[in-house]
Amino acid sequence: MDLKKEISKLVKLQKIDSEINNLKHQKDIEKPKEIENLKSSFLEKKKKLENAEKKLKDLQVKQKNKELDISSKEEAIKKTQSQLYQLKTNKEYQAKLVEIASLKADLSLLEEELIKIFDDIEAVNKELNEEKKTFTEEEKKLKIEEEKINSYIKELELKIQELEKKRELFIKEVDPNILKKYENLIKNRAGIALAQINNESCGACHMRITPQTINEIKMYKDLILCESCVRILYIPEDIIIDD
Repeated sequence: MDLKKEISKLVKLQKIDSEINNLKHQKDIEKPKEIENLKSSFLEKKKKLENAEKKLKDLQVKQKNKELDISSKEEAIKKTQSQLYQLKTNKEYQAKLVEIASLKADLSLLEEELIKIFDDIEAVNKELNEEKKTFTEEEKKLKIEEEKINSYIKELELKIQELEKKRELFIKEVDPNILKKYENLIKNRAGIALAQINNESCGACHMRITPQTINEIKMYKDLILCESCVRILYIPEDIIIDD
């Protein structure tokens, strides 16, 4: 068995696996997260619309109650004024006039408060119309962006399928025993089974590699693992990768 050639195959296989993992990460995590963020942003705008609707509803209830208070106060004034003609003394008459004046003052205050409510309703209606417009625009934007992302996810799925087919064909060319070791490492070492030596250090964990270990690698009699991260070490200059 030509170990150097087998390691070259593993390097190529790891490249395929890295591409698959990257595409799967986009498909399963990154793109769904983008949709989630878009929906979250949309819900914030929806909440603003709902808050404006609630504010308007509260003001309308407040308006109705205030109008009832005014109506009640006007009835009280009419009733009190009708009592003026039933009074027998000037003292009672003057007291009743004071009472009427107080009721009218209360009525005037209620009418001012009602005018303020009308102004608030007008302002909130304007705010509500703006929020409705924004909401409609954001709803359309969300739909378009969501469709684009879902379309891209489908493209990713097709690319993954193509690479997985390519992988299935490629692993048939790898020595079964070496492939088994590679598969175990790829599962247990965060998707990276091989590490190239860069400046006499492991390219994965950056642990210093002794000259003796480098010489053992160059002999290509056995797979040499990094003592620190337990990945298969190789010297990039010795490896030929055919695309």
